[in-house]
Parts: sequence; structure tokens; C-alpha cells
Amino acid sequence: MISLDNKIALVTGAASNGIGRAVAVALAHAGADVAIHHHMQHQLADELAAELDSVGRRTMTLNADLGDPAQARKLVHDVADHLDGLDICVACAATLDRVPFVDITDEQWNRVHDINLRGYFAVSQEAARHMVTRQSGRIIMISSINQTHATPNLAHYVSSKGGVMMLARAMALELANQGITVNLVAPGTILTDLNRENFADEEFKRKKLSLIPMERLGIPDDVAGAVLYLASDEASYITGITITVDGGLTLV
Repeated sequence: MISLDNKIALVTGAASNGIGRAVAVALAHAGADVAIHHHMQHQLADELAAELDSVGRRTMTLNADLGDPAQARKLVHDVADHLDGLDICVACAATLDRVPFVDITDEQWNRVHDINLRGYFAVSQEAARHMVTRQSGRIIMISSINQTHATPNLAHYVSSKGGVMMLARAMALELANQGITVNLVAPGTILTDLNRENFADEEFKRKKLSLIPMERLGIPDDVAGAVLYLASDEASYITGITITVDGGLTLV
């Protein structure tokens, strides 16, 4: 059984009912104290903190717009200051909207890249700076199968995820001799608040399911298991890799 006793974790995008929340719960149940990041989701963050408190974990909630690098960096400093360190950083907060390539506005392009790529960079860089002083740490980025697979109407999203993949690999290379691992988890079709409205369309859902060999949508807990492993001592010799969690989607 994986143990994260005495570890301190930050999970960005943890308050929404999706992957971030499932990751925060999994880390806490394994013994970690968890900082819950959210952006204007105060009630959901407080409810999650109460749940984690009930299993004996220290928690804190932090509101920040990760599209602003200054807020992203302050987030890491606040966690390290209030919880006395940072051992695990899970970059999960992301945004997505479906727009034909020719219709993507500069504003839409910039917002997706500001959160999905620059936000990951700012949070992960600050986390790495803290971890270097301790010569130990785990940085895990929640990417997507779209880091290597294009999808219609998502040019801004897939390009941001491709950037995340190479960012993580570059970080892994530079930080490997500092006791810090950097890895990616690439979900396939996972039902979350980010895409729940899309899957209310039965035709859209049917088409997506037809592409998945396991013939079901993924759930956030499917992704949380991979994150839990990468955060653990059992994965201490693994860095710069992607664990794909997609029910076989990319096999087709």
C-alpha cells in the first residue's frame, strides 16, 4: 500500500468535481497533507477541505488565477510557508473550449495558453526552486492525450498540452540530479465538469464511446491512481515519462 505519510502536497484545480479533486482525496488518504487550490470556487474548496480534515490531514485552501504568473508563484510560497514545506506538486488546473481553428480569437488562444501552459510553468518552476533546496520532490503534470494527438476544434488546447509535455521533459532532464522527478499523466476521455455539458449530448457521447476500446468513459479516480503512484517512493527512479490513462483510446 502506498504511503505518503508526512508529505506535503499542492494540487492545483482541486476544488472542481474532476481530476484535481480525486487526486487531492487520493493523496490525503495515502497520508499527505494537501493544499487545495481553486479559482473562485470557495464553497467547493471548503467542502473538500472539510472532507480531508475528517481523515486527519492538514489542509489549506488557496484562491488564485493561474493565468497570472504572479498569483501562480505566490500560491507555491504560501503553501510552503503555511504547511512547512512542499514535497509533491500536482499541476492540474486547466481550461478548455471547443472552437473551430479559423474562429479562435486572440483572447481565447491567450487564455488557454496562459492557464494550461504558462500557469503550469510558473507553479512548477516555483515548486522546483523550493524542492532544489531540499534535494527532493515530485512534480506531476496532468496533461492529455492531446499532447500528441490532434482533435478538431481544439487547436489552442492541444498546442498548450504539447507544450506541457515538452516542458515536463525538459524539467525532468535538468532536475534529475537534484532528487526531483517530473512526470506527466495523460488522460483520455474523462468525465469531469470541464466536459460534462458536451457529454449531455447523446450523439457526442456515442461517437466518443465508439473510439474507446474499453467502451466506457474514464472517471477522475482512474487518473488519481496514476498520480498517486508517481508521487510515491515506489516511483523514485521514474522521471520524464507519461502514463496514459485512456481506456485504450490511443491504440486505435
